[in-house]
Amino acid sequence: MELFGINTGEFLVLVVVAALLIGPKSVVQAMSLFKRFIAWLRSLSAKLREETARGEHAGLAEIDLSGLDLRQYDPRALVRQAVREEMEAWTKATAAPGSQAQTQGDSS
Repeated sequence: MELFGINTGEFLVLVVVAALLIGPKSVVQAMSLFKRFIAWLRSLSAKLREETARGEHAGLAEIDLSGLDLRQYDPRALVRQAVREEMEAWTKATAAPGSQAQTQGDSS
C-alpha cells in the first residue's frame, strides 16, 4: 500500500523517527491531536458525501448546459481568428499609405 508515494515500511520508519523526535511524553498528546484531526477529516468527508447524494452543489443542478458549445473555445480556432484579425488590420494599415505613395510616385 502506498500513500503519497510512501510505502508501509517507509511509513513505519517515519513514525518511529517522529516518536523519537517528539519524545515519549509528547507522543500521547501528538496521537490525540492526530486522532482529532482524522475524526475531523472523516466528518468533513461524510458531510461532502451526504451533500453529493442530495445534489446540493451550490445550485449546480439548475444550470442548463445543453446550449453550451465547447467547440467555440477551441484554442486553435481562437489563435487562428486572432492571427487573421491582426493580419487584416496590418494589411489595411499598410495598404492605405502604400497606395497613396504609388499614386504620388506615378504622378511625378
